[in-house]
Amino acid sequence: MGCSNERTVEKSSEKNKGYPLCRFTHTLPGEVNSMLTLNSNTLILGGNNQLLSFDLNTKEITVISNDIKKRIDSLIKIPDGKIISGGQLGEIKMWDIENKKCLLTLEGHTSMVWDLKYLGNDKLISASDDNSSKIWNIKTKKMENLYKAKKQISSIVDLGNNKLLLSSGKNVFLFNLDTKDQECVIDIAVWYLLKLKNGDIAAGLCNGLLYILEVTDEIKIKTKFPRGHKKIINLIIELENNKLVTSSDENDLILWDINDTESIYMIKGHNNLIKSLCLLEGNKFASVDKDHILKIWE
Repeated sequence: MGCSNERTVEKSSEKNKGYPLCRFTHTLPGEVNSMLTLNSNTLILGGNNQLLSFDLNTKEITVISNDIKKRIDSLIKIPDGKIISGGQLGEIKMWDIENKKCLLTLEGHTSMVWDLKYLGNDKLISASDDNSSKIWNIKTKKMENLYKAKKQISSIVDLGNNKLLLSSGKNVFLFNLDTKDQECVIDIAVWYLLKLKNGDIAAGLCNGLLYILEVTDEIKIKTKFPRGHKKIINLIIELENNKLVTSSDENDLILWDINDTESIYMIKGHNNLIKSLCLLEGNKFASVDKDHILKIWE
């Protein structure tokens, strides 16, 4: 993913009750690189050359498409229920899941699309390994360049009020969508960004640590966690009660308490690298590893 890490992690020795337990385990038919909750019973799975849906009740796999170039690494759901995927070769596709149809393909990136965000009014923003971020109109299929960086752009947060946060290499940038200007920058190497319910930003660092950022007219580090993963944090989800869960290129997830930087809990259960992570509802979430093992935690 372009970030390096030389840290080691100190495991939490806490044994408090109430930590996530695995409630469901299932072996999927192939590799999954990205995952999305369609509804309370259905997951959308982005694999190698295919897009699938998985019914958690019946355990039935439905093939939406098996004619996709390379792998899918980003998935989002837009308000009308359509799914948008970002692929390894830079293609962005919109899907009608119910009818198993690709409704449109957007071309403009030349490498992996790591992240996608819907901005409203038929506009979409993408982050790519080709060092660029682009804005798309999914009705007209028109594209405009937002930013060209020196390193890959890995994550995007829509802050509202026409402000965006982008992570690229060793920097996090604040952008104004009206002026297309970069308003400020902070020098930290972040791979994944998540806007929290309270408006703060969770930043998963390339060194495996977690920061909480406060963004106003500038970007400030609000909280630093002193321990974490051994490798880059590649996904973050927010649970209830100020808890976060992160994944890395490791076998274990980590549960973090925003209000207690000394409290981290290693969620064990996978025997191979975790490939994707997504929130289901409340405090339920799903993870899948390199052995195609899907687990549901609660």
